[in-house]
Amino acid sequence: MVSRLLMHVGPSLSNFNVLSSANATNIGFASPEFNEAMKSSLEGVRYVMGADESYTPFILPCSGTGAMESTVSFLKKGSRVLIVSNGVFGDRWEKILSRYPVEFRILKANPGSAVSVDQVVAELRTTHYDAVTLTHVETSTGVRIPLKSMVAAVRPFVNLVIVDGVASVGGEKLNMSEWKIDVCLTASQKALGAQAGAGIVVASEHAVSMLKEESISGYLLDLRNWLPIMGEFLKGRGGYFATPPVGTVFSVRSSIDLIRTETIERRVERHKICAEAFRNGIKAMGLEMVAGEGVRSNTVSGVYLKEIDTGRFLQECMANGVEFAAGVHPLIKDRYFRVGHMGWVEPSHIIKAIDTIAKSAISLGAHLNRADGEKAVLETFEGKVPCF
Repeated sequence: MVSRLLMHVGPSLSNFNVLSSANATNIGFASPEFNEAMKSSLEGVRYVMGADESYTPFILPCSGTGAMESTVSFLKKGSRVLIVSNGVFGDRWEKILSRYPVEFRILKANPGSAVSVDQVVAELRTTHYDAVTLTHVETSTGVRIPLKSMVAAVRPFVNLVIVDGVASVGGEKLNMSEWKIDVCLTASQKALGAQAGAGIVVASEHAVSMLKEESISGYLLDLRNWLPIMGEFLKGRGGYFATPPVGTVFSVRSSIDLIRTETIERRVERHKICAEAFRNGIKAMGLEMVAGEGVRSNTVSGVYLKEIDTGRFLQECMANGVEFAAGVHPLIKDRYFRVGHMGWVEPSHIIKAIDTIAKSAISLGAHLNRADGEKAVLETFEGKVPCF
């Protein structure tokens, strides 16, 4: 059996110690050990997101989509929301909000492009909105928005800025406090590199104050129910509303410990270098990226294929020891595949990924330059040591 390298867009590349820490034996959510792990994890996600102590972190028993839906807790009946979408997961806000008594409009971009700051501001100048949702990195295409400048531009127009950081937190530069972001959410299994099972939300003091007002949220994901519990955990004490993701919390703590040791700045730089090497290899072998120049992320890449069937290609890659992700954007889904280079990614993984892509595609009849791809990767890494 071939040893497999996971280069999917989530769960991401694993770290043995991080995943093993989730298997703590006979430890319940009321134990001192869990209280300490939750406290450390909550403080850690604030660190990773660049949020000061005035921000409240939540770790919830759900997925990234659950974390998205939990932000409905900040809305009221009749709230107006502007959705800025660059792909499938930006569009998910529309599906979520359509279940609630709110009004919304969605601005969309073509695959590989991003809705511009000017487009968003133009809409906000003509219509009043209470909140705006922004997707930092779009998982379906690998598009990244200029989050800092986007938030600065929209901040004067709305009461609440909500950022989907599912595919960015832990791999992209982010500073909630400095950039004045109200809410940012993510999931444990993406660039944080922990076990799946936790939705994570960090909210500003201003956003938390809105939880005291009328809410249209459901029950399990109503952040008002979790707010006092998180407060107790931050004090080193326990609490209960619903069973927390015990094993995942231990995994998150282990991941945060490693991130603190590496530092978030070096971790982001490692992701940046690995992403650059991957893109250089793809270009040199003769393939094209889905995301255009200037909007490519550190964590996810979409790659167009030519000459061969995408499904067969992914199967061949799996047989050669690397798992990639299928394309999901409905306008191009049969023409591309996705690669996750996040979490515990390092040069050897990028080298293996590029070699496998070329080898697998060539075996199916594609005309690619395998040697040039590998050379471009090695040249990018020369003199750089992006290892954790």
